[in-house]
This record gives sequence, structure tokens and C-alpha cells, in this order.
Amino acid sequence: MDEAVFLEREFELDGSGLAVRFYTPVKAPGGEFQCRYAIGWPEREVRRYACGLDGVQALLLAMRTVHTDLVESDAYKAGRLTWCDQADLDLPPTWGSGSLFDVPPPPEGNVPGPA
Repeated sequence: MDEAVFLEREFELDGSGLAVRFYTPVKAPGGEFQCRYAIGWPEREVRRYACGLDGVQALLLAMRTVHTDLVESDAYKAGRLTWCDQADLDLPPTWGSGSLFDVPPPPEGNVPGPA
């Protein structure tokens, strides 16, 4: 299978880079879409895939799985694994939480009243 890197992010690990690669989702023989990914740990590369009903879902599920793998690692728990010098790795499932996704308050003067 000829895999093309679709997305890549480099995290910081002990002063070096930790590359995570997501490959272009492809339709599998069973009809599901698979998104392969690789985590380039210093001691070995971990390669897996996630499945979805379409390519978008497969990619998002791969990103969620990578997030879980990273935050459950000893390196992350020890504070040695970061992205942009932050503990938030900016991958799902943390997407969707925070002020960017909160409904803004209504403009002043347009406060809904009792019906």
C-alpha cells in the first residue's frame, strides 16, 4: 500500500521532536474508511489505524486515539511531552471545550425576556 502523509505534527519531548503522522484516509475492502497514523517514539515507531464511516470520521478518531496514547504516556505524565511549550496537545477530545466553542451571550438590549 502506497501511503501518503496527510498531516504531521511535531511535539516536544525532552528537548527533541516527537513526530506524529496521519496518513490519507482510504476506503477499505469492507467499506469502512481507515486512517493510519504513526507516533515516532525515540525507542520505536508505533503504527496503527482508526476506522470511520467516512474519511473525516476516520481522521478524527485517529487523532483522538493519538491524543489518548500521548496523554497516557509516562513522558506526558512526567511533563516531558508538550506542544508549543503547553501541556494541551491541541488534539481531540479537547477540541470542542473552551471559550472558542461557547455560545456567545446575546448583545445588550436583545436579552430574551419571559414569553
